[in-house]
Amino acid sequence: MKEYKILLVCSGGMSTSVLMNKMEKYANENDISLKVDACGTGNYQDEAKDYDIILLGPQIAYRKAQIAGTVNIPVVPIVPQDYAFGNVENILKGVDKVLG
Repeated sequence: MKEYKILLVCSGGMSTSVLMNKMEKYANENDISLKVDACGTGNYQDEAKDYDIILLGPQIAYRKAQIAGTVNIPVVPIVPQDYAFGNVENILKGVDKVLG
């Protein structure tokens, strides 16, 4: 069983909450162990220690270098089309590439 610990970060944590719900549903339907939470840019540093990767909402992708410089886990922007359509399968494929 695949296992993921993903922190979704966006401006305020609201739009990523929708994606988080889709990810949880996908994980339940596909026998995937998933810990996923969403937060805003104001509190990701406190949360990051409990996760393997941070996925950024497209609206803050420009802050990737800044955010990556403050944590010890990979920081990856979500492809805008995958984010907009909630394409969890593609998002998790991208996570697999980064985490190996």
